[in-house]
Amino acid sequence: MFFVVLAIGAPLITPYDPTTVHFAPKIAYRLSKPVWYKYLFPGENSSENVDAIANPHFNTAAEIEKLSVDTSLADQSSIRTEFAPDLGYPIGSGPGCVAIEFKREANIAPHGEFTTSLTKVFSYPYTFPPKQFQGQMAMLVDNPQNISVKIGVVLEKVGSDRRIVWINEYFNSSTAGWIAPAYPDPVIDSTVSATKRWLVDTLGPEWDRPERAMFSESGDYRYGVEMTFDDTYLGENVEVTVYVDDLYLRILGDSFGLLGTDHYGRDVFTQLVYGTRISLIVGLLVAVMSTIVGLIVGLTAGYIGGFLDNLLMRFTDLLLVIPDTPLYIVLMAVLSPTIWNLVLLMTLIGWTGFARVVRSQALSIKERPFVEAARAVGGGRFHIIVKHILPNVMSLTYVSLATAVPGAIISEAWLSWLGLYDPTRMTWGRMLYDAQAEPGWVNMWWWIVPPGLCIAAISLSFILIGYALDEILNPKLRERR
Repeated sequence: MFFVVLAIGAPLITPYDPTTVHFAPKIAYRLSKPVWYKYLFPGENSSENVDAIANPHFNTAAEIEKLSVDTSLADQSSIRTEFAPDLGYPIGSGPGCVAIEFKREANIAPHGEFTTSLTKVFSYPYTFPPKQFQGQMAMLVDNPQNISVKIGVVLEKVGSDRRIVWINEYFNSSTAGWIAPAYPDPVIDSTVSATKRWLVDTLGPEWDRPERAMFSESGDYRYGVEMTFDDTYLGENVEVTVYVDDLYLRILGDSFGLLGTDHYGRDVFTQLVYGTRISLIVGLLVAVMSTIVGLIVGLTAGYIGGFLDNLLMRFTDLLLVIPDTPLYIVLMAVLSPTIWNLVLLMTLIGWTGFARVVRSQALSIKERPFVEAARAVGGGRFHIIVKHILPNVMSLTYVSLATAVPGAIISEAWLSWLGLYDPTRMTWGRMLYDAQAEPGWVNMWWWIVPPGLCIAAISLSFILIGYALDEILNPKLRERR
């Protein structure tokens, strides 16, 4: 029941995708430790993710109120910041963004060049640098008078000269539409080579590791948009609006989540939760389908007998003597390694043992007096099989269903562990395959142990269910109470 609840409630338990590799924004840094690791080993430095802006999508007006607006313009009433509910970056978070509006009446003299910023002060609580920082911004400039507007993204430490300003160019028209989140250039990513070279050329050689140079200590930092307006336009009213959306900065630490991250920065706990679905789907489908096939073949061969019995049993013997492991490997390598191909392959191979057990029971039951009586009053073969023989082998069927599930789960796990997994699905075996492919994987026990324990636990649970059903349905195994 625990694993069933885990499988059904996976989208509610974790918000992440188990197979998608996120580049911008990343969920976390690659090979991050679990958040509880620092409590087991308090001597090691460990930091978690820090988001400069808690909700960078500006879907509500309340989020905009947390931002600070500063301007060098003497007439502060000319600058207004408001929530734009109907606009937003269409490929990103959709409707909802912040609008920074500059207005000047025609009878007021031009203000010349002035700067306005929309920023958020946040705290970096750790005394040592993070692993990476990554940010982006989407914007739209509504500029009918085509005055020059220079827009950049600023990141600085409050009260320090550590300051980075990403600026592309002046925007003096409204024809560009939404500027993609790749703006600015180079991108806001401390691990990108172009960004490192630009920072070294601009700020000095110590900025070869931007995350270390910027976040070398705890303190307050500021992140946001900086706009320089060149108001020299003479004539009619001037109105420029800059819409900003998806403005985020994520500082990636070296610990994340309950089980850390894998080599792509994906959440391991999410993979563990969604792997439950695949194990249950494969185990239950294979058990049900192989049991049905084995039941049909065994009943048919046992009751009808003769040539049909010999034909079915020789075919069963042929499948029984073929080694399962090499056959699975060869066929999964030749076929597309999808979950459904694996279920079909296991079904075609897994019914043989149960078919022989059912046949032996059918041979015994068909000689009993109640079957002879049904045959004497004119009962047909189908009627006798369904009404008299099948009910007497159903106890075997229930036990077979329960005990066949662990074999299917373990077979799927070791096939995935060998690399024969469905690339669109995350399974416990694939987690082990990914872990062993990473250098130093033995030390990352929080990545390896959980899927192994889950495979053992879910297999053991179905085996115990099978033993319990066997004891309940088989009178010879019932203990005297």
